Amino acid sequence: MATAKAPVLKKSSSAVKRSRQGDQRHARNVSVLSRLKTDEKKLRAALATSSEEVKGLFESFISALDKAAKQGVIHKNAADRKKSRLNVRLAGGAAPVAAKKKTAVKKVVAKPKAKLKNLKKK
Repeated sequence: MATAKAPVLKKSSSAVKRSRQGDQRHARNVSVLSRLKTDEKKLRAALATSSEEVKGLFESFISALDKAAKQGVIHKNAADRKKSRLNVRLAGGAAPVAAKKKTAVKKVVAKPKAKLKNLKKK
């Protein structure tokens, strides 16, 4: 019994190029996001210990956020929101925010109505 060959998909040169560009963008975005997460962790750790390097870390993190937003790696509003929240923390106006606990949503199941027996007058 002969094995069937998979059909060959024809790709235009433009489709191949778009795929290649997408792979390059993905690699860049992953790198930038990883750096942002690392910088944010360092900044939050410095805020928790009240070390002297907080201002320098804050400025470098703000710069990295702005660059990421400019490149389109993260949304501009997301960058602004992170900057605002960290600025409040830096000013000492807010305590660290703990993650909210997810509460289980109870499903309300309607109880079946008791079937009413038809009472006939005798």
